[in-house]
Amino acid sequence: MRNIMISVILPIYNADKYLHQALDSILNQTYKEFELICLDDGSTDNSLSIINKYAEQDNRVVIVTRENKGLIYSLNEGINLAKYNYIARMDADDISHPTRFSQQIEYLKKNKDVAVIGCSYNYINEKNEITGSRKLFSSSKYTRALSLFGSPFCHPSVMFNRNVIGDDLYYDENYKYAEDYELWIRLSSNYELNNLKEILLDYRVLSTSISREHEIQQKEAMIKAIQNYRLDKKIKNTDTLVEFYLHGNNKFDFFKMILLNQKNWKYFGYELLFFVIKLVR
Repeated sequence: MRNIMISVILPIYNADKYLHQALDSILNQTYKEFELICLDDGSTDNSLSIINKYAEQDNRVVIVTRENKGLIYSLNEGINLAKYNYIARMDADDISHPTRFSQQIEYLKKNKDVAVIGCSYNYINEKNEITGSRKLFSSSKYTRALSLFGSPFCHPSVMFNRNVIGDDLYYDENYKYAEDYELWIRLSSNYELNNLKEILLDYRVLSTSISREHEIQQKEAMIKAIQNYRLDKKIKNTDTLVEFYLHGNNKFDFFKMILLNQKNWKYFGYELLFFVIKLVR
């Protein structure tokens, strides 16, 4: 019986410094049955030349190149081009461990109601040195609770099951800098999301990353997502929520407002429980 096929979405923009490592980590997966959709978003460095050379040597590599339209456009384009219903994300400066796909696809085969599966991951720097790690519990309830406090996933670590999600798998252009967080919040309202506890990705943290340069815009978009999907009664003054979230003296007020909200209080129990377990381990 033929193995399940995967579509891998890899957005690329001026990523030639680390692109070889990212591509090698995907093409050398122990699970071989996939297409790798490389979406060159108008790069001006050697990125396109690099992926062209890989495509000449491996027919699993599919290249899309055009003028620059931004990350969210590329992600949605990749989803629309994907031939298969199991869709993996990858970034052009990260490294997937060899068994990432095999472990994720095996989990989704056994848990057919799960829409998204991520994994624990290392943080690495420009020199490929591990600077830390984030170890996540394998619990859909914990994953949902965690989303109230930040992203429950490392975005390039996830694999989607489009058989479950259907047309709800898309990135919203209205949430620039937090397009992944909006997706997690929206999907967690109707679907099961989870992480594997195993570390299967090295996530590179760069000083030039978008999230560092646009932190306030990112937090504003995250709060907007919480407003839209997790509050029974929306707080009209979004600026007040941003102040609560960004400034230490008011964070307690922000979390109190979120946690006491009727939609969210029961999930806080899971978050608190796992937090205590982490402290005593």
